[in-house]
Parts: sequence; C-alpha cells; structure tokens
Amino acid sequence: MKSIGELWDSFGSFLKRSERLYQNIISLVISGIVMHILLGSNLGQTALDRLHDLIGSENSLIRFFLWVLLTCLCAVLLTRIFNRLRLRLKLKPMTTTMVEMDDLSVSQGVTISMLPEYRTKLMKICSQFHLDAVEFVNELISAGFSLSASDIYLSPRQDSVNVTMRVHGQLYDLAELQTTAYPQVINRIKVLSSLAIFMHNVPQDGHIRFEDRTYTARVAILPTNHGERMAIRLISRRSRVLDLDQVGMPPQMLETYKVLLNRNQGMIILTGPTGSGKSTTMFASLLLIHRLRGDTVNIVTLEDPIETDFEYFHQTQIDPLSQMTFARGLRSVLRQDPDVIMLGEIRDEETALNAMRAAMTGHLLFTTVHASSTTGVFDRLMQMGIGSAQLSSTIHAVLSQRLCHCLCENCRQETPLTESDIRQLKLMGFKDMPEGPFFTAEGCDSCLGKGYTGRMSLFEMLMINDELRDMIASGQPSHHIYQEAIKAGMQTLFDHGLSLARAGRVSLVEIMRMASS
Repeated sequence: MKSIGELWDSFGSFLKRSERLYQNIISLVISGIVMHILLGSNLGQTALDRLHDLIGSENSLIRFFLWVLLTCLCAVLLTRIFNRLRLRLKLKPMTTTMVEMDDLSVSQGVTISMLPEYRTKLMKICSQFHLDAVEFVNELISAGFSLSASDIYLSPRQDSVNVTMRVHGQLYDLAELQTTAYPQVINRIKVLSSLAIFMHNVPQDGHIRFEDRTYTARVAILPTNHGERMAIRLISRRSRVLDLDQVGMPPQMLETYKVLLNRNQGMIILTGPTGSGKSTTMFASLLLIHRLRGDTVNIVTLEDPIETDFEYFHQTQIDPLSQMTFARGLRSVLRQDPDVIMLGEIRDEETALNAMRAAMTGHLLFTTVHASSTTGVFDRLMQMGIGSAQLSSTIHAVLSQRLCHCLCENCRQETPLTESDIRQLKLMGFKDMPEGPFFTAEGCDSCLGKGYTGRMSLFEMLMINDELRDMIASGQPSHHIYQEAIKAGMQTLFDHGLSLARAGRVSLVEIMRMASS
C-alpha cells in the first residue's frame, strides 16, 4: 500500500509528463463521468423533473445539452485545479533562466555501467506524445554530471536528433529525439544560456546558469544542414582533480615539479592536445602554491573561458570581441602587482613577448603552448619572434601531458606482443622490444563493451639545466635538445606509459598512440 507522500509524488510525476492536450482530455472524461453519475442519482433526477416542469416539456435533447454544458463547466474547473497543482509542484516554465538545485538530481559514485538506466529514463521522456523540454533538459544535464561526462552533444539528422555523451573520452548514445520536439529542447537550452532564440543561422556561445556554483556548463551552437548542432561542456568542481598529488605524475617527477613551484620568477609551460588536462594541472599547481604561501601570494589568471570559479584567485575572462585579448589582459595584470600569473595560452607574438617580459620581471608565470613535443615548444615560440637567449634564460621547465584510456579491470587479460605492435615499435625507433607483461581488454558489461573505464595522465617533464640552456641559446635543433634531455635523465611519455602498461592499467597500443602524437 502506497503512502500519501508516494501517491502525491506519483501524481506529480504524472502531471509533469502531461501537457495541455492530455490535461484537457482527462478533464473532459472525468467531468463526463461525474455528470453522468450526478444526473443519474435521485438528486439529479429531482433537479431534472423540476427543470422539465419549468420548461413545460420533457425533451431528451434538452437533457443532453444540459449534460454537455455541465460537463464543460466541470472540465474548466478541473483544468484550473490541475494548473494550480502544477504550480504547487514547482514545474518550471520554459522562461526560467536558471537551473535550480531541486532541478538537478546528481548522484555521486556512478559508474559507466549505470548508463543504460539514464538512457531508459531519457527515452521514456522522449516517448511522450508532447515532450516536456524542461524535464528533458534537467534529466539530460543531471545524467551528464552523474556519469562525469565532459560533453553532451545534440546532433540533428534528416529524420531525428541524436543525443550523445562523452565520458572519459568515449562516446555513448543516450537518446533519440524527434525533429518536431527538438526546437523546444534547443530553445530551453538557449534560454538557460542567455542566447538569442530567434537566431538559427549563426554560431552562438553561452553559459548555463546554475544555482549551485559548483556546476558549470558551456554551450556552443553550430548551424548545420539539418539544423542547429549543440555541444554542452560540463564542468564540476566536485569531480575535478584539484590536488597535485592526484593528477598522475610519477613520484620523482612530482617532487621535482613541486620544487619549481617555489620559484619567484620564470616560466613553466605546459603543452599537449586540447582536452589533455593541462588546465587541471595548472589549477592544481596554483592551489598548492596558495596552500604553501597562504594569503601572502597574489594569484591572477587570464582564461578563455573561465570554467571554474575559484575563491583564492583573481580571474579575468578573455573576450576578443571586446578587444580583451591575452596580450592586452596581461599588460593590465602586470599593473595589479601579481606574484603568480596563469596565462591560458600563448597564441601570438604580442602575447609571447608580454609573457616573456612578465616572467623576467619578478613573476612566476604558468601558460600553455600548442606544440607536438616538449622541445617543440621552443620552435613554436621562436616562430612567434622570441629570441633563443630569452627562452634559455626564462623557461624553467616544459611539461607535456596526454590523457589515455584505462583498461577495464573486469575484462583485461594478459596479451603477448603482436606483429603489428612490433612493427609500430620499430617505426618509433625501438630496436630492442620492451619486456612485458602487457594487457588488453575485450569488453564486458561493466565497461559496456568498450574495454576501457576512465582515463589517466601521461607526463613528460623537460627540466632546463645549464647544458640545455646553452643548447637553446645557441639555437641547436630541437631533436638534439631532446636527446640531450634524455641523457640527463628525462622520463619520456613512452617511459611513463610503459610502466603503466606493465602494471595492466593501460594497453601498449594506447601508449604507442599517445607517445607518437
């Protein structure tokens, strides 16, 4: 037997799924049944007899019209009651511009094996005759945060809209929307992210507002031949690794890196592809500096965009449309007397020159540069007009970072080297094959057949010693600098990955793919 609270919740869920059409039909049916019962009762018969005496005739047509009139009046009354109940149940209209705490149902510790449950829930909402866009968007975002997804994609096709989610670098199908329901969903997300609803042929970018500040979501809309494609980047401070001891650096490298954080000036550069965790490593470094120095350190960041709001940093949003570029922002930041600066990225010559000046004038500066390797950073900066002497005297270290997929612990098994693996290793320059054991995973229910669950970081840190400074200052080729760094004891990306592969945490194929990129 259900309790009153459970019945009320069930009724509330029913009303949430019901839109105006269902509501009117239900009201008419209930009203018709009620009127039929009332008119068939003794009280109803007495009232009809008196009406017949007043009219002077006993016509069945009059009885029918009376039944229709009373049924419609009762249906209107029931509709108003339903509407009042909808307000009492706090159903959010399309115009609500914030995702409130009671709209999100985020669960902690959810594994990827539970994705089918969220898929079933979303498909149930999609199967409604008239889709509730507010409920769908709330459930979609809740599922994304619960599963620790990095992105949600809504991709229109010719006959439907595919809803997918990226979790730990892998794409998973979530739901399929009807093209007729998609405009309501995309309009709801546009309202949440303060975007123009009437614009459909231009790209748009925005942020979804959450009452809970620990959640952040970036929205990017791109027009396609079948409609507007939407990408939602999800960021949660609860799931983000903000402890430097947990980012995945090898112990010896971590200790050396922590020593660098005590420097008062100079530059530490991170490189790697988009989405490799560079920003996470930089923020973890800044938080460690704040914990070590306390309120005596002034930390300023320049970001594009600001993904997470930190209490201890002074964060500035880069906006090229309003001429707030990295170069201009950095010039202004230097007037704020910072001790530590985090510069999101060096993209052009002006930014590079300003960053070098900042690093040489008493500021510790963290930044990222897109390059194919640690020594490739020097070539990239030289292309931007930075002199080799400036590079050698300013940069303390270059950190290269990658994210690789972890093998599923439930289905991984030891696997010998294949001919393809041997050929790939030879192409990478290995004459002697590395010793195993090595592992692969075929896929199971726990990993939904992918063979992977989660991701972990690979690191390579190039420390600039005196010999390397001389080589950089003299303009030596980057591959010569790289070989000298290895002789000096640098652990490469492949070395770090190989130790993880032997431990069964990643596959050798994944390591070769990451180390060669």
